[in-house]
Amino acid sequence: MSNHSPSSGATDRCEKTLDPEYLAQLFDLAEQTVALCTDWVPDRERERQSYRDTLERFARETDDGFFSSHVAVVFFSGFRASVVEAKLPAICNAFPDIGTVLAYGSDHIDALMGNPGLIRNRAKITAVTGNARSFQSIIDRHGSFRAYLRSFNEGFPEGAGDSARILDDLDRLQADLMNRLAYFGPATTRHFLMDYGFNFIKPDVHVMRVLHRLGLVRTTGEGSYQDAVRIGRLIADAVDVPIRYVDTVLVSVGMTSAANVCRKTEPRCDECLLRSGCTYCHDL
Repeated sequence: MSNHSPSSGATDRCEKTLDPEYLAQLFDLAEQTVALCTDWVPDRERERQSYRDTLERFARETDDGFFSSHVAVVFFSGFRASVVEAKLPAICNAFPDIGTVLAYGSDHIDALMGNPGLIRNRAKITAVTGNARSFQSIIDRHGSFRAYLRSFNEGFPEGAGDSARILDDLDRLQADLMNRLAYFGPATTRHFLMDYGFNFIKPDVHVMRVLHRLGLVRTTGEGSYQDAVRIGRLIADAVDVPIRYVDTVLVSVGMTSAANVCRKTEPRCDECLLRSGCTYCHDL
């Protein structure tokens, strides 16, 4: 155990958060906590191979494929995952490709609202039809949606250049997508990009709660999102895993449908191997 072990609560956290060994130890404990509380078996090499597969998917993805992924993200936004997953085949059939959706008028939107197989949310349905026009505008200007994504950094999704440049380019890309696409907020935009191997974690409520209780971000709010992304990248580098795997483990620690340990109220601190480095647990 290093001098920066999670149990050394008196150590200055500003120094510890930059220490790869400390971050690696924290992640090991997070991974072990999820494994102890669920039937999940950690396999870092499996995750590395999955990431390589994701990069290959990005390289061959079509414009309509990117659009279909965006449709799923829009409908997952703010809805329970199990509800969306049950209706996802019907949603994908309703919005099969950019060209088809571009032809949708108000009558077709009304017809979709009457389809019991869909999530009949007019705002989301209208957003997807509007976003089809944004996709087509991007494709007309850049030649393809993939070329548009790489116009912010030629090495995307992994990124070219040093970490500071990659983070800055990711910020610019995220801001541009949020400006162009309805229902693409900070978390959903990162969700979309992560699915294609971009080096983000998605700072949802679970990730932010875990990082905040560990003293790695100042708040759970949007003002600390960039710090969360930075910490996620540092953890991924420290343990040599894809950043989306870091996201998966942190979400699982806090999510009630997973390990159900670091939940918002009445967290199960006695079952959490991270408790020695947890400011919330120490304050109880």
